[in-house]
Amino acid sequence: MVGAEHNMKNMKEVIIEAKRVTKGFVRDSSYIEVIPPLDLAIFQGDFAVMLGQSGVGKSTLLRILSGLEPPTSGEVFYKGRKLEEVRPKIGFVFQSFALLPWLSVLENVLLSVDKNLDENARIKKATEVIDMVGLDGFESAYPKELSGGMKQRVGIARAIASDPEVLFMDEPFSNLDFLTAEAVRRDFLEMLLSGKINVKVCFMVTHNIEEALLMANRIIILGKGGKVISDLPLELSYPRNLKSLQGLIDKIHTMISENIAQVPQVKKVKYIRLPHVSPNSIIGLLDILRDIMHDRQRIDLFEISQNFMLDVDDLYPILEAAQILKLIQMREGDIILTERGKLFSELDQLRQKEIFKELLMENVPIVKEIIDILSIRREKKIKADMFYDILKEHFSPSEAKRQLDTIITWGRFAEIFEYNEREREIYIP
Repeated sequence: MVGAEHNMKNMKEVIIEAKRVTKGFVRDSSYIEVIPPLDLAIFQGDFAVMLGQSGVGKSTLLRILSGLEPPTSGEVFYKGRKLEEVRPKIGFVFQSFALLPWLSVLENVLLSVDKNLDENARIKKATEVIDMVGLDGFESAYPKELSGGMKQRVGIARAIASDPEVLFMDEPFSNLDFLTAEAVRRDFLEMLLSGKINVKVCFMVTHNIEEALLMANRIIILGKGGKVISDLPLELSYPRNLKSLQGLIDKIHTMISENIAQVPQVKKVKYIRLPHVSPNSIIGLLDILRDIMHDRQRIDLFEISQNFMLDVDDLYPILEAAQILKLIQMREGDIILTERGKLFSELDQLRQKEIFKELLMENVPIVKEIIDILSIRREKKIKADMFYDILKEHFSPSEAKRQLDTIITWGRFAEIFEYNEREREIYIP
């Protein structure tokens, strides 16, 4: 189903199509948008992989396209008909395996086999699929007896046992260790390329750029605010050698990191979304930059990821936090230390706390708002729930709580204020 014919889209059937699809929710009279109006067509023969940092709406969009979750507005079509009006043949591989622990491997897979078949035919079908994914002999085993890789093979078997036309995969290999993920990914791709898995479309979400390049014939990059920032066809033969794709890896890293760099530019609003990272993570990043940059003016994000074996998806929120505080800048996928950033990286912890306090007061308006309110109160304390209620006007309740937790953590680190957990009070000692 995958191959060089991908560039002939205009001659191929559109299987899944999103037209002006949005996703958002209303909280305390404020509308919070997760995915802005979005158009997307998935064609027969596509192995489309959606990339993007955590929190941009990848999994939400996947659930909308698969019919597991309705859009707020807009429509999704399956072969030209509204998704809710048809019963499309769709398979789904989940990140968390999602096996029923009280059922055996065979019984878990049988859940997806056509119920119209007689019992013997259903068992025969399930057994063939179990053999196909390399679990011959484990039909009677229960999930608790299986390794992570074996559990995900059961998940794949269950997804393909229904003979789906479209296979959706939500971070299917992310819960596996490196070697297991590589083996399961390789075997899955072999089944797909050999025609053992006969699907018209695969649509996968991942944060792993290398994984996307090994598997996809089309990479869709979702940026901040749920917007598609790039749609790259990959007319490459299989199997693929990552060493020969280094330039493309750098290009994709640059696209994603440039999209991060745009975030601080719109932070004129009072309640900017803060990444959920600790001050120590920010300091750790600055320490790494100081140690490896020396006289260099800038360094490539991918170089840090490679040299220090750091997951790029884990680096993105730390980079975003450092940008909000004006410690670094991002340009063309490179990290540049600002003058404040250079100074910050060279100071002892006491002075770093002082600089951190200055940066918070300058760049995170709600921190200054908290201090202004505390300074005029005689007892120098206030209930944190007041700020939680304010934040709920701009974020979902769960995100508002995370934002408040982050603000309190950053403020306490900078010794701007203290927090009494039992009384849920922010105060100046």
